[in-house]
Amino acid sequence: MKKEKKITGKKISSSILKKQTTRKELINITMKDIFNISNCKKVLTVFNNEIIIFFIYIMTIEILFKIFTDTFSFNYSLIRIAISSTLVSLLAYGIKKLISNKVLKKVFMIILSFAIMIYSLAQLGFYKFLGNYASLNTSSQLGKVTDYFGEFIHSFKLRYYIVAIPFILLFIYIIKKREDNYKINTKKYSVSIISLIIMYVLTLNMTFMQNKFQYVTNKELFLNPTLPNVSVNQFGISVFGILDVKSKILGQSSTMKLQSSNEDGSRSIDDEQINKIISQETDQTMNALNKYFYSQKVTEKNEFTGYLENKNVIFIMLESVNTLMDNQEYFPTLSKLYNEGMTFTNNYSPRNNCSTGNNEFSAMTSLYTINNVCSANEYKNNTYFESIFNLFKNKGYDVSSFHNYTEKYYYRKTIHANLGSTYYGVDDLGIEYSNKYGVWPSDVELIEKSFDIFSNSTSDKFMTLLTTVTTHQPYTISSAYGDKYLDMFSDLNVSISVKRYLSKMVELDKALERLMELLEEKGILDDTVLVMFGDHYPYGIKTSELQQMFNYNLEDRKEIEKTPFVIYNSEIPAKKYDKYTTYINILPTIANLFNLDYDPRLYVGEDLFSSDYSDMAIFADGSWQSRYAYYDAESSKITYIKDGYKYTDEEIIEINSIINAKITMSNLAITKNYFNYLEKKLNPTLEEETEEAVTPVETGLSN
Repeated sequence: MKKEKKITGKKISSSILKKQTTRKELINITMKDIFNISNCKKVLTVFNNEIIIFFIYIMTIEILFKIFTDTFSFNYSLIRIAISSTLVSLLAYGIKKLISNKVLKKVFMIILSFAIMIYSLAQLGFYKFLGNYASLNTSSQLGKVTDYFGEFIHSFKLRYYIVAIPFILLFIYIIKKREDNYKINTKKYSVSIISLIIMYVLTLNMTFMQNKFQYVTNKELFLNPTLPNVSVNQFGISVFGILDVKSKILGQSSTMKLQSSNEDGSRSIDDEQINKIISQETDQTMNALNKYFYSQKVTEKNEFTGYLENKNVIFIMLESVNTLMDNQEYFPTLSKLYNEGMTFTNNYSPRNNCSTGNNEFSAMTSLYTINNVCSANEYKNNTYFESIFNLFKNKGYDVSSFHNYTEKYYYRKTIHANLGSTYYGVDDLGIEYSNKYGVWPSDVELIEKSFDIFSNSTSDKFMTLLTTVTTHQPYTISSAYGDKYLDMFSDLNVSISVKRYLSKMVELDKALERLMELLEEKGILDDTVLVMFGDHYPYGIKTSELQQMFNYNLEDRKEIEKTPFVIYNSEIPAKKYDKYTTYINILPTIANLFNLDYDPRLYVGEDLFSSDYSDMAIFADGSWQSRYAYYDAESSKITYIKDGYKYTDEEIIEINSIINAKITMSNLAITKNYFNYLEKKLNPTLEEETEEAVTPVETGLSN
């Protein structure tokens, strides 16, 4: 074998990677070259100290990240992350060798190392602050992120900054290290890169490296990282960042299998028209959606069907409200409604990117939003004939919606119109507001200004949605309503952030008190139903601080995401239900209670009073909670909470398969504007009129 010359002290040119090997020889590298034992030994000579140290740096960051997110375990994902870390280290070193200037070499490695560290630290903060990871696909919310930056930083635990220690050590090493004259053997370097890529691809496809409970395969997850929590656990935070950039630039593609239920159910709806549509449809994606939704079971009517029929209804989405509302001393009206209504004590509002807008949308459509996309904004031009607004409108109700803030974060004027509502924003209501983040208007004023409009409807009955804002973060800084009632909590042994939150809650309580007064004054209290639900818990407060107000562990499972869901009417008896549920089930439950004309198959949520109700809370990342167990999709682990009960592996796989179908088909329906398509198919005359009168952008077809 021909010996290579040793390089000593000579300046390495910018063409260092151009060796005797020609382009043709590189192309002709075969699988035999890669897996030949002797060649494998040669490949190892590529790994010098600098590459090994950078690999150790990345792996240290990855392991610390897993430890701090409570997802560390010895499994095959560590092998996959180790391979990708090695690959990144090799590529980084190769790029560095292409740089001729010694100072710039060091600058490049420092910047790259710092970027990995700061990205990991930021994502760690997002995970603990919002329960999810930041994504470039939610860039429309960048302004909001910068607005609550102070609360975001405040939420960091001191131990998180440990991830900066490996960077500091590496920084010192890079600064002090003399540049070596190590010359890369191009063929060995190329074989190493190709070998690692092949090994990585194999880890995505090999059966034994898959978790049997994970309902999305690693290959599917790699191509379409719409479940960030699961993606980070399987690929590591560094690769997730690369995948996120890829999906932003190239768009999100999916190889997920389109599934449909095998349940036929009792058909009490005439399906002649839809069967004809399915038989004639040539678009495979649309027909997959047709078959999925229309193969679901038609839930039977039950003892609660029509229980609240012909009453007015006011939906109230409570900003950042959790079960602390059940406190008669501090919040008498909220507590009264909670304890005198039909209250679901195990209701959750799963966090996702853009939780307020997405969760409001999910409650109104009973569809799961795309986890790493601000779906409400991104697909704002979509239309939904089956939304809760349109169901009430078809019943003869006057339909409206109100919010006491601007369009800065969510484009409700467009979104609500396409959901079937007449929307009134802060300007329409004549409410004064500030563009300064954290200076929120009073919900009392929202009630008073909106009541004059929705209670004087032209129809006999009204349905409206009120989205409150006073209780929104920040809680770490002084504000009008954060300070207004602080004296009430002076003796309470909690942080100032919690006290400011409680102070804001008092203002919300007074808003609900005012609503009850106005309904009674107008003589329609008995004829009006309040449907209240929280958009998410107050995530502007550290969990450790919020824990001071609770007697159960907020860090356990996803208990921190527990929020109120109350259906109140002065004439119905109070009752508490311990069924596990989320906002996804609000629409079909209310549709049944009001005996609306609806097809239950068009919703992924379920009627809570149906005899077939699954009694399960499904979270944004595919995790689920039943009365028997909690399944963590991020780690694919199941924790039992009821002694003497255990799911079989087959049952867990079946549950995950059903959840996968619900989430996947919801996401596909949103991205394809499916319900706009379906409405036109069910009403051919509407399709003809739309084609003549409306442009593609206005119909949402551009999405």
